[in-house]
Formats: sequence, C-alpha cells, structure tokens
Amino acid sequence: MKEFLLLIREQTGYGTVSVEEMQADIQEHIRWMERLVETGNFKDGNPLAPTGATLKKGMVTDGPYVETKECVSGYYFLLAGSLDEAKELANGCPDLERGATLEIREIIHTDE
Repeated sequence: MKEFLLLIREQTGYGTVSVEEMQADIQEHIRWMERLVETGNFKDGNPLAPTGATLKKGMVTDGPYVETKECVSGYYFLLAGSLDEAKELANGCPDLERGATLEIREIIHTDE
C-alpha cells in the first residue's frame, strides 16, 4: 500500500460554529475514520491548531490566522493502492459537505 497525505482546506468559521455543531462534526469524522480503519486504509490523522508560523527565506511571521478566509484545518494519512483509490476514500470526508477542499498527495519515502 502507498501512503497519501490528505489536507483539509476550509473556510474559517471557528467563531460561528456552536458547540453542538462542532460535536456533530467530530462524530462524523470519527465514523468516517472507523470505516477507514475497518478497511485498512487509515494510518493517522488530526486537526491542526488555528495558529502557527509561516517561514520564507529571511523572514518568519506569525500565522496562519483563523481570521483569514481559508485555512488548513487538519490532515489524514491514508493507505491506498493508487491515487484513484485515495481519491475515492477521500470522497467520504464529511468536510466536503461543508464546502472544504481536499488536497491529496502521495508520500515519497526517500529511505527506500
């Protein structure tokens, strides 16, 4: 199996989501992950903190900020035989229903 990184890019709305909506979203992700685990297609995944740092040559700035329009809110490591299979698996991500964009990239292992 190949490994793929799935990045979740979505509109920021942390301040407008109720606790109940956030809990429902978490439950949807848990159910999706459980299906991926059952089929052997899940390796790891987590949400990301809303703050961090951005680096460019010669410059380090705070950010990204949740005040911006879009952010990378989380990631999953998927196990799949091909990019097409990874795309099929990613199509079940609950965030797609809320307008998120998913980026899927194969991980290239340099130690092999």
